[in-house]
Amino acid sequence: MDTRTRWIVGILIALVIGLGVALIIVAADDSGDDSGSTGTTSSPRTATLTEPTTTREPTTTSSTTTTPNGGSGVPGGTTTPGGGSGGL
Repeated sequence: MDTRTRWIVGILIALVIGLGVALIIVAADDSGDDSGSTGTTSSPRTATLTEPTTTREPTTTSSTTTTPNGGSGVPGGTTTPGGGSGGL
């Protein structure tokens, strides 16, 4: 066997062994468990969602639409650079 082939085979074997060790470590890792014990839980946790509350009336502001380079304005105050129509 030529020297280059030996190096390639050695690197591939080391890579396979390294991936196997990494897979074993990841499979055995249970650090995501909050309870501290191993095993499965009987039911998943449910999140409690709350609606946002406002303490004051929303204010309305008027926006101006600018038209650079002679383009047409877009509602909402957004502009198209260069005045083009866009698209693909």
